[in-house]
Amino acid sequence: MLISQVKSEYARLAELASRGHIVDRAYNGMLPEAYYEQALEKAIRDISAGKYDDCISGQQIVEHIANHKTKAQRASDNIEATLHNMEIAEERVAFDPDSKKSQQLIAENERRAEAIPQLIRTMKQAQAQEELDADSPNVIGGGGNGKRL
Repeated sequence: MLISQVKSEYARLAELASRGHIVDRAYNGMLPEAYYEQALEKAIRDISAGKYDDCISGQQIVEHIANHKTKAQRASDNIEATLHNMEIAEERVAFDPDSKKSQQLIAENERRAEAIPQLIRTMKQAQAQEELDADSPNVIGGGGNGKRL
């Protein structure tokens, strides 16, 4: 029952995304349909494993998954948001380059540009840690193969 609810919820989200109704999502470089298909497959595995026994509906499971992001995903989202804000600021500056607001936006973009390398380092560190954790024999689902560092 839950699996069919989750399937229909992901199908609805994929349809909305393909129509352009959902535009504030990052799909990790994938087409929205592929992203939601991959998310659905993972959700079905997790439901079968009993991970969402406390959820009462498929929509609740989908919301739970959507709200749970890894540190690397949050860092990636932060980088994307920063770049998006920089683009918007550049568009506004191009419209009226001599205004006081434009000067403020230019200064903000300079600060954002200085912050991006640190944001990228944070994301790469988080990704590396997640990969280490995924291979750890001490993590449920981790590979490890009995090797210790």
